[in-house]
Amino acid sequence: MTNHSTYQITVRELYRIENGAVCGDEAIVAITSQGQEIDRLRFAGKCCSADGFSRNYWGKAGLTASLISGNCKIEFSVQQPGAMAEFRP
Repeated sequence: MTNHSTYQITVRELYRIENGAVCGDEAIVAITSQGQEIDRLRFAGKCCSADGFSRNYWGKAGLTASLISGNCKIEFSVQQPGAMAEFRP
């Protein structure tokens, strides 16, 4: 049994070049647990800053994230890990 964790997902370089102009774009990120997709997040707009755009995500311990579509970079990290419950047979 695990408690929930707080994660931070950061999106960087979310944009496209169209006719020489920098335009907004869209990215879809899958949240997975033990290889099974449990959620999808959609990011839309233009983000060119070095710090990127960050959003918190709350879920069970051990989640991962991967980019499904879009042309950007993502980072997914644990901000506050969930504690493992003590096992008592």
